[in-house]
Amino acid sequence: MATIIAKKDKQGVISSYKFMVCVGRDDLNKQIWRTCTVPRPDGFTPARERKEVERMADAWEQEQREEYERSRVKVDKTKITLASFIREHWLPDHVHDGKHSPSSVAFYEHMAKGILQYFGEKKKLRSIDPETVKRYVRYLSTEATTKGGEPLSKTTVNRYYQTLRNIVRYAIRFGYMKDDPFQMLSTTDKPGNEKKDVDFLPPQAAAQFMSKLEGEPLFWQCFENLLITTGIRRGEAVGLQWGDIDAQNMTLNICRNVTLDSESENGLHIGLPKNKETRRVPISPRVMTLLTAFKAEQEENYHAAFMPTAFIFCTPGDPYTPITPPAATRWQARFVRRHNLPKVSPHDLRHTAATLALESGATMKQVQHLLGHADPSTTLRFYSGVTDEAERRTVQGIESILASGN
Repeated sequence: MATIIAKKDKQGVISSYKFMVCVGRDDLNKQIWRTCTVPRPDGFTPARERKEVERMADAWEQEQREEYERSRVKVDKTKITLASFIREHWLPDHVHDGKHSPSSVAFYEHMAKGILQYFGEKKKLRSIDPETVKRYVRYLSTEATTKGGEPLSKTTVNRYYQTLRNIVRYAIRFGYMKDDPFQMLSTTDKPGNEKKDVDFLPPQAAAQFMSKLEGEPLFWQCFENLLITTGIRRGEAVGLQWGDIDAQNMTLNICRNVTLDSESENGLHIGLPKNKETRRVPISPRVMTLLTAFKAEQEENYHAAFMPTAFIFCTPGDPYTPITPPAATRWQARFVRRHNLPKVSPHDLRHTAATLALESGATMKQVQHLLGHADPSTTLRFYSGVTDEAERRTVQGIESILASGN
């Protein structure tokens, strides 16, 4: 029954009544209250007034309870299926939260589709235990195939595993599960990472690549030089604006990343760098000279001074729209074929920058910052002992120290 509180005026006369009722509890087990205030009914004796107020409170309480039952989402967290949780909670509340890029959203949607194909519609979320995860990993590693009938790569297996772990841990955060089955797995139960050699240009090949660039348009000379000397990502280079250049301090402000987005007007999404943090990277005097010359060329072509928000690598005729990342990849592919150079992608030039930096004496920490890796283990995994020449110099250095002690 609703609580009834008589409200009195300054003279101590009842002027209104306040009704209070608890209609339920939230996810944290806190009571959910509804309140309202009604004027004192006129023309009743005290006894009849009390009964009338109780009647009004009962009718109001019934209305509030019915409204609450209609409005709230009634979910038994112990019985929800994995499919329902993914579609009704994880995808709309986590993946589509406005913090993920369109490409990340598309990736998670694709992963979720594959996970649901295996588990189906009736699998209870809380029934996912360590044994279930082990069986799923075994299925991915030994039975699942691509559309072409090929076995899944270790990278793909690991991506499905990581996505399922993301879903389960999101469920734990919001009380849909209690135990984390992934914490109970041994190292051998988990899928391994596919260990690939880092593709990069060794110093001599990198020098040859740079020499062939000299005859290309300034547009592409600047673009390729930035990739190979600073290690920035392809999308970060595409997203550079003239205002990001600090000519006095010879630095670039890396503050945006461009990816494809089929739903946007121009097919692009311009967001933050991959780890959601901006960073400053140094540029050499030679590259600064190239950029200065390119800006002068562009302003002459457009008969106007570029604003700081104009993109350095813009589409023809529109300084305020960048080229697409795939356009850069296509140009580089044609360039290496035309000059009979080793087949390298823009991302391989990023690896090349990191490798050359390490060979020149940079520390892993410095390379981590240069590349914008949020996790130092990423840098270590890719670049520790990346070239035989670097290892050879290390051994020679040890020999020199030992020899000097004789």
